[in-house]
Amino acid sequence: MTKQDFRKKYLSVRNSIPDTEKKEYDRKLTEKLLSMPEFENAENILLFWGIGSEFDTRKIFKESIKQGKKVYFPKCIDENKMVFLRVFSDKDFSVGRYNIPEPTTDIKYEFQSKNSFALIPALCVGRDFSRLGYGKGYYDRFLNDFKGISVCPIYPQLLCEKVPTGKFDIPLNIIITPTDIRR
Repeated sequence: MTKQDFRKKYLSVRNSIPDTEKKEYDRKLTEKLLSMPEFENAENILLFWGIGSEFDTRKIFKESIKQGKKVYFPKCIDENKMVFLRVFSDKDFSVGRYNIPEPTTDIKYEFQSKNSFALIPALCVGRDFSRLGYGKGYYDRFLNDFKGISVCPIYPQLLCEKVPTGKFDIPLNIIITPTDIRR
């Protein structure tokens, strides 16, 4: 199966998860993420804004701010570049590229910071820590320079043996499902 076939299949699978089941998955994933030592010890938390059937990151965002962590969200600069910008509240966003909320601030994440915890979105992930995103390569380019811990919260239906990868695809450090953490 090609990457496009995987994307189509797993987007359909994710979109078909009933709302009540998704909310329960999100609750369990949030509990697990917040209790991870990697999260607890991180100074910098890099999040994505979950839209549609993606994992809802808002509780992680609120708890990170409450704990005094530095929180960053991505902003697409152009078709090839994404930067992470620091946010302080939910008022620091406007609708950006792809109709995803993006930061309106200008404090950039510094890549030399090793004490960082990044949630990475995916359509599906392999048990071998391979990840399939939406096909633009934003996160693979980001992960190429990232020195912290990359974590992908994923629903059980989106975990497979292996996803098709290319030479620019960067594996994850940790995969977390509602029932399991894989390191």
